Order: sequence, then C-alpha cells, then structure tokens
Amino acid sequence: AADRLAAAKAAVAALADEHHVPAENLAQPDAVRRLAWRSPDPATTDAVADALRGFGAREWQISIIADPLAKVLMRAAAHEVAQPPVG
Repeated sequence: AADRLAAAKAAVAALADEHHVPAENLAQPDAVRRLAWRSPDPATTDAVADALRGFGAREWQISIIADPLAKVLMRAAAHEVAQPPVG
C-alpha cells in the first residue's frame, strides 16, 4: 500500500504541475491516502471516480485525476501480483 500511495502522490503532483494548481486543490491528501490504502478492485476509472466522490472530491477534480489514478493503481496492483509474498 505504501508503494501505491507514493505512486498516487506522484501522479497527483504531476497533474497539479500540469494544471498549475497546488496538489491539495486537485485531491485532498487524505483522499489520496485512503484511496491508496483501500483501492477499488479492479481499480477502473469509474470505480476510482466513485471512491473519490465518496471522499468528497468535486466533479472537476475527478475529471482530472480519476483516470490517471486508476492507471497508477492498476499498475501497482499488477506489480504486487508479480511479486512473491515476503515471509
């Protein structure tokens, strides 16, 4: 989950730079954290958008971040599956 969070934060930061707004204006840090720790399965754009709505995100924010976050979460999930369990 920590890797998902780092990837999600990086995606939001890149989008914030692209749109010339603070990252906190695109997504509340708590929403990104909660999404990373309990990602929808599968992490489709629609599922991520619904989760963001549940965390109080506005539609303009969702239209910018839902798809990129879904892609990040899906890549992270694929990476987790490819890694053997530790222990």
